Amino acid sequence: MSATANPFNLKKQLAFYGSYHTDPVNVAIHIIGVPSIIFASSALLAKQGSIFPYIQDHSPLAAAYLSQAGSYIASVLPASIFQYAQLNFAAVFMGTYWLYYSVLDATAALMLAPLWYALWYGSTVLARTHPDTTKIAIGIKALGWISQFYGHGVHEGRAPALLDNLLGAVVLAPFFVFLEVIFHFGYRPQLQKELKNDVGKLVTKYRTDKAKAKRAKAN
Repeated sequence: MSATANPFNLKKQLAFYGSYHTDPVNVAIHIIGVPSIIFASSALLAKQGSIFPYIQDHSPLAAAYLSQAGSYIASVLPASIFQYAQLNFAAVFMGTYWLYYSVLDATAALMLAPLWYALWYGSTVLARTHPDTTKIAIGIKALGWISQFYGHGVHEGRAPALLDNLLGAVVLAPFFVFLEVIFHFGYRPQLQKELKNDVGKLVTKYRTDKAKAKRAKAN
């Protein structure tokens, strides 16, 4: 099975990724593990510090606009919160992901925004206040990946999607697990119904192809 060629086709991307995540225990593991990996990745990037000096050196005009934006944000946020805010690689990383999700489904992306901001902000606070951020982040990331491989191996009985679709495994996973949660609260029931149908077809095809390959090997 190969990934859909169009990375901006929400239904096809989610159906493909969802066909690797049909077991409820495995899905639950991902709902916890995927945000943990995102948090850890963001913390490692935030540890590299601010990228504002680089922008000042290479694009003074952009730096001026960013400085004005920062001044406005500082005027509306409590000082205790703003003191940790920083334009860093983590912000670029998280922002790029969120923009992609906005193209896929703008409403869901807006619903995700507070949680997404919290993951970035929390990881930046960790990076700026804890001397062992790197060790902590690597540990969280390792546990996140190990738990997902466990979910696939023990409960799903199928290898992770990253072996067939790197985009889905690395980029789409956070949006997938978020949608799995909000579907349970009634978000876009028609899309959920269509996805279940498409996932069922893909799983049936996978099992049929696997059975054929097994018979061919036996012969």
